[in-house]
Amino acid sequence: MRPKCICFFNSNKAWGGGENWLFGNALLARDKGYRVCVVANGESVLADRLARQPGLELLRIPLGNLSFLNPLTLLRLARFFRLHGVDAVILALPTDVKAGGLAAKLAGVRDIIYRRGIAVPVRDRFLNRLLFRRVLTKLIVNSLNTRDCVLAENRELIEPGRVHLVYCGFDVAAFDALPARPLLERRPGEILIGNAARLTPQKGQKLLLDIAVILKQQPIPFRVLIAGTGELEAELKDYARAKGVEDVVQFLGFVTDMKSFLSTIDIFALTSLWEGFGQAQVEAMEAGKPVVAWNVSSMPEIVRDRETGFLCPVEDTGAFAARLLDLMRDEALRKRLGENGRARVLAQFEMRKTFADLERCLDA
Repeated sequence: MRPKCICFFNSNKAWGGGENWLFGNALLARDKGYRVCVVANGESVLADRLARQPGLELLRIPLGNLSFLNPLTLLRLARFFRLHGVDAVILALPTDVKAGGLAAKLAGVRDIIYRRGIAVPVRDRFLNRLLFRRVLTKLIVNSLNTRDCVLAENRELIEPGRVHLVYCGFDVAAFDALPARPLLERRPGEILIGNAARLTPQKGQKLLLDIAVILKQQPIPFRVLIAGTGELEAELKDYARAKGVEDVVQFLGFVTDMKSFLSTIDIFALTSLWEGFGQAQVEAMEAGKPVVAWNVSSMPEIVRDRETGFLCPVEDTGAFAARLLDLMRDEALRKRLGENGRARVLAQFEMRKTFADLERCLDA
């Protein structure tokens, strides 16, 4: 039976892909006639943004890794679930599974669901086995790769029939309605290659700088635009100087206007060594840009090799540079792969389609 009241539960203080997923789906559920509750950390970006939205019941409560050991916190959460008649609660973090899951069980919530957005194994420990088998009713994963990673240490952690694939969704109409402007002036004949991600080892920007070294040996003018901040920023800038590519690599810092960034570039280069889903590449495809990525983790679920972009053997910088050069030399190829990518987003990752997948999970 489909729930009448859904509670989205996320205790993360910062804003990221999981918070963006919750925000968009909570508003869409509200607009589709569900009663919607949200539990968020007292001091969080998510709570601040939701507080400005009508038609939602919001509980701001301090939550940490040990909150599940505090009986007053569990009772407060259970009262909130009972007060609003919550039929299904969707939990975002391992911390939420413990505190929110136990409180929901205490309150008699019928459906207790964990949405896993990170492709990291769940440790095979007693508490995790207890939570997955006795508290959680379902597991949502954002990619098949995430599913396989979650179960890597214990294939029997949860029955296959209780695992549901719900890709991240994108509001294409809202994206298309946003204004866009060039973020910088293009030099004559220049091809602009974009990368947008946190500056961390996972995202592989050091490999992108090695690729820039190879591209610089060719006569085609280009620039690599790297959007993002992170702990590797100073190290990456030093590495670019050491490799002699500081003149063709530009670090843009944190970019809030992704529509303008994607409108500015010609090709999106995703050098992440793993991704639970890979939101950035879908946004690039949504903007009609061809994507070059490593053939690893969830990338093949999103990028269709030679149809919407190119997939390369992981860390093979020569192959990655070769595929970029193919696109740099051929405007028609860039256009065709970009159009195919946008069509794939509309068919597979448009938000109303992915919300329908979420509803099927709730109905199961």
